[in-house]
Amino acid sequence: MAFSVKFNDVDLSTIVDGFTAITRNIGAGWTNTVQPNPIIGADFTQNSINSKSITVNFIANVKLDRFTSVRKALASALNVKQPSALIFDDDPNQVWWAVPDGTPTLDESSFYQAVGSITFLVPSGVSESVETNILNASNSGGSLGTITNNSDGHVDVEINNTGNLEAFPTIEITNVHENGYIAIAGQNGAIEIGKRQEADGATSPMSENLYFSTSDTNFSYFKDVAPGTPNPQNNWLATNGKLEFQKDGLRLKEKGTVGSRQGVAGGMKVMTLPADSNGHVGAVNFYSYFNLFAWATAFGQTGVLQILFTDNNDKLVAGYGIIKGDMVGNKAMMKAWVGGNNPREVASRDFIANNGEGN
Repeated sequence: MAFSVKFNDVDLSTIVDGFTAITRNIGAGWTNTVQPNPIIGADFTQNSINSKSITVNFIANVKLDRFTSVRKALASALNVKQPSALIFDDDPNQVWWAVPDGTPTLDESSFYQAVGSITFLVPSGVSESVETNILNASNSGGSLGTITNNSDGHVDVEINNTGNLEAFPTIEITNVHENGYIAIAGQNGAIEIGKRQEADGATSPMSENLYFSTSDTNFSYFKDVAPGTPNPQNNWLATNGKLEFQKDGLRLKEKGTVGSRQGVAGGMKVMTLPADSNGHVGAVNFYSYFNLFAWATAFGQTGVLQILFTDNNDKLVAGYGIIKGDMVGNKAMMKAWVGGNNPREVASRDFIANNGEGN
């Protein structure tokens, strides 16, 4: 049975003919920091774990074009831009997040067999468990730890960390009390969420999700606006064009035409947010996340992308957008607006509309 070394989901044993040595050593090494003691020696202040190197030696037997194919296949498998999973056959439950370091070798001086080596750098210096352990009521009291329910309502949780380093658990809690209060206390601090006291009979507001694009991947909830509907933020922007879902989002299919007092052609879609669980439409406090992708493929291209929220009368409440009016260069702007009794622009940030990310 061949020994397997997997890197970035590629089994390197399918490229080479065997591994002759793997140098992992013990741990990653430590750097200790001390400061001079005025009387004798030095005082220890702290230590840290270094990054780690792992070297894999391999052989490649001679076949027609064998050495060439090995060089090309290994070069492709090792070409990563960030640390990737490195897993060894004798320790399959541990993953090292590594990148190739230095120059991989392939000595072809022998006619019968080539030997080579690859060195990986593990920046963190440690491996991580592939598996996730779950402590719950069914396995409480076992090797993972203990959950104890107390008469006053609080719960004690003792987690056994079987690893060599600190670990940070993910805690899932289902609250059975109406006040929505949760407090988690540990050795190094505490966190509280919700209200400790709430008089019976009063309904406390709660957060609800009104719309997720993950359940509407082609944006079918968004409909074309009725003909003649003005842009709520700026009626200089025409809306009789067509937006259509294409592959990964809404894109401009037909730019439409502009009226006598308009300057930019385009389209607009609208969705009415659904009512909450109480049947109420319109929240006093809400937030919304959209991804706007604005990419000018040539200098001087212009365009407008907007996300706007309106009231029942299609009057602007608030919104934001990407504006590129630069007809020579590549400067664009993120802008935000509010409506109501005092419509105005409340934010403007410049960025370059290239293939980077403007936050």
